[in-house]
Formats: sequence, structure tokens, C-alpha cells
Amino acid sequence: MSILPRSVRTVLWSFIGLGGRRADADARTEGVGILTLVGVALVLVLLLVGGLIALARFVAGA
Repeated sequence: MSILPRSVRTVLWSFIGLGGRRADADARTEGVGILTLVGVALVLVLLLVGGLIALARFVAGA
């Protein structure tokens, strides 16, 4: 598995519990750098916040 999908899976698991059991956490993070995880986490948070803002504007009719 490539580093980017592994990083996304690791970050999603930490955010909302996707990706498997807690016992597999060491295997998920093996070979993935901390900067890669932080970068992926920041991008996912920005996408989540942007999506929520867009949804709120759509619902409000603005």
C-alpha cells in the first residue's frame, strides 16, 4: 500500500474510528512519517470545515 492512502486511513481512523482495531494501530502507522500524518490531517480538517461552511451557506440560501 502506498504511503498516501495509508496516511489517509490512519488519520480517518484517529478522527472517527475507521480502519480497524486498536491493536492494528502500530501496523497502520509503520512506515508513515509524522509530517505526512500532520499534513494529511490538516488537509482533511480543512476539507471538513470547508464542507460544513458550504453546507451552511447552501441551507441558509446565501
